[in-house]
Amino acid sequence: MKLFKKIVLSLGITGSILYLLTCLTPYISPFYGYFFSFASLFFPIGLIIMLIWCILSLILFKKFAWIFFLVLFAGYKNIISVYGLHPSKAFVQAKSQNQIRILSWNVNNFLSQSVSNSGKINQMLEYIKSANADIICFQDYCSTYYPHANATTENIKLLTGLKYSYFSEADPNNGVIIFSRWPFLKKNNISFSNINSPEFLQWVEIQTPSKLLRVYNTHLLSMGIHIELKDNNNSNRLKFVKYDEAILMKRDKLRRLAYFDKIHLKQAELIKKSLDSSTIPFIYTADMNSVPSSFVYHHVSNGLHDAFLEKGWGFGRTYDSLSPTLRIDVLFTSPNIKTIQYSSPHLHLSDHYPIITDIQL
Repeated sequence: MKLFKKIVLSLGITGSILYLLTCLTPYISPFYGYFFSFASLFFPIGLIIMLIWCILSLILFKKFAWIFFLVLFAGYKNIISVYGLHPSKAFVQAKSQNQIRILSWNVNNFLSQSVSNSGKINQMLEYIKSANADIICFQDYCSTYYPHANATTENIKLLTGLKYSYFSEADPNNGVIIFSRWPFLKKNNISFSNINSPEFLQWVEIQTPSKLLRVYNTHLLSMGIHIELKDNNNSNRLKFVKYDEAILMKRDKLRRLAYFDKIHLKQAELIKKSLDSSTIPFIYTADMNSVPSSFVYHHVSNGLHDAFLEKGWGFGRTYDSLSPTLRIDVLFTSPNIKTIQYSSPHLHLSDHYPIITDIQL
């Protein structure tokens, strides 16, 4: 029995050390090594294992258990970023006059790869209409038309009653777009020139019934995780990677993740600079392609409110694949904006789930 307990204790200590290393991800840039890019992905799993180990240590090693609980709470900065602590409530469809509803969604080009997706496209359009949003931000957007599925910009305006749109075109008929109930007073595109990408951080200024509001929308570079090799068959899907295609020839997906984590940090630096320059209340919507325990997430969200953390529960998954802990779609607000409610319904239509939020200025 003594030998068994020694083995268990040794495993617990080893696991605790590894967990401590994952707690460093908000503080250490991905430019300092691949490990911390991987660690940010695995932190939620490490947190669960560490919780189990702490409970087990109370039973088997009461004298040392307090040490492991201290180790657990060393990850507080990641813990409060990855896990929402507000018990889930049904999203209230009725909307107060002094509130603004925002829908953000990576719509995966409205599934325009095949006419056979018409049924799913119509389901997406039905949800978009029923959301009754005042502002809509789409990432990976393209205006799509099939005889039985009309996801064109003009039809979306008709369905939603949102008359105004601003499309930032990164490639012919592909990019990010903002729809609004109210006209735009200003609008701008900020190019990710530091990574030679055709995509943009777009923003608009809107005179809402109560106050002036700036709305940001963007998409951090896709990592091509589902693509096995860079070749002629998938080159179109990775057309935005024009500056360094060599990494995509490698089968090692973890190395690919680490590479793009550095690219995302360069994008994050431009994003944060623009957010910090805003003198009016703003919201920031994005497909971050980075998890909440990553350095990139912490860099952009510093000083801002995350709508999910304000009103969400659990890990808040927004990506419909891989791990149930992947929350890579966000809505941040400046501190002078109050989040009223948040929801991310698990619609298996796009490869991302929509996020819908009511705010009050």
